[in-house]
Formats: sequence, C-alpha cells, structure tokens
Amino acid sequence: MRAGTTSLTGAREPATLWLLGAAPDVETAVAEWDANGVAVLVAGRAWDAIRVPYGALGVDFDGLVRPEDLRGMLDKHGLAGPVFCDPYRAYLYFLVPPGTDRDWQHGAMARAGVECFGGHSEYVHHVGVPRVDRTDRPGPHWLVTPDCTARQHVDPAVLLGALEKQSRKAGRDGAR
Repeated sequence: MRAGTTSLTGAREPATLWLLGAAPDVETAVAEWDANGVAVLVAGRAWDAIRVPYGALGVDFDGLVRPEDLRGMLDKHGLAGPVFCDPYRAYLYFLVPPGTDRDWQHGAMARAGVECFGGHSEYVHHVGVPRVDRTDRPGPHWLVTPDCTARQHVDPAVLLGALEKQSRKAGRDGAR
C-alpha cells in the first residue's frame, strides 16, 4: 500500500481497511479510490452487497434526491449499517454479512429489482464502492459509512422485512 494516500488517513482508516478486504488487489483499489473516488471490489469476501432500487423501499426518488432524504428513508425503515448509493442508476447498496447470498430470497426479491451479490454464486460479483470519505454527490457516495466498531453490516433480516412490508403495501395500494 502506498504511504500518504488520502484513502487511508484519519479516523476512517479501520473502515477503509475493512473494505479493502474485498479488493482483488489492494494497491489497484487504493489507486482507483484516489483517482476516481470509486474502486471495484469483490462481493462475498468481507461483505455481500444487496442492491435495491430506490422505489423498492416505497419512495418515488430519482437520481437527484438529496442524500439526507435517502438517510431519512433508511431511518424510517430501521435500517442501520453501511449503505451507499449510486444516484446515476437510483440504487442503494446495503453491505450485509458474507454468505447472505446463500439464503437470500433471490426469486421473490428479483421481481422488485433487488439483487444480492456474494461469493456463493458461480459468478464473481464486482461492485463499484465509493471511498469512505465520499458522502455526497456527484457519483456514488455513502449514506451511512462503515463503522467497524458499532454495526459492521446491515442486518439482512431487517432489510428483507422492510422490502416485504413495502411490497405488501404496494400491492394493497395497487389494488385500490
């Protein structure tokens, strides 16, 4: 690892090092973060990633929504743990424990556009992850940065419950 990189300094170093546990090559990932603010990491190593369209959680947000509004939606659903968004595609990425993809309800959730990327599949899932200090637009940024001392991962059961509750609500609203 190069000394003096902006990605590894300060109080966020433990979170950065944790994220780098998913890097195929640490030096390349650090260089990508320094150059672009986003590095390509591999799901299924330190975490799995659940990609959720904004609308699956019951909001009509687009890519221009303010980060604080997205954070409010996470709070409303009781979701805690590391979450970043890609405003270009209007997706949220929830970092959940590795192995979550083995038990995830792939079929039912895929209909809502929700996908779980992990290491259990026959495919390697690459995810563009923002540098820990990117907490606002433009581009992918953290809504809730990783915290290796409090909540390292989002609880997948809480996320699934919020998604199922919203799906039932959307079904009732659509039946009216």
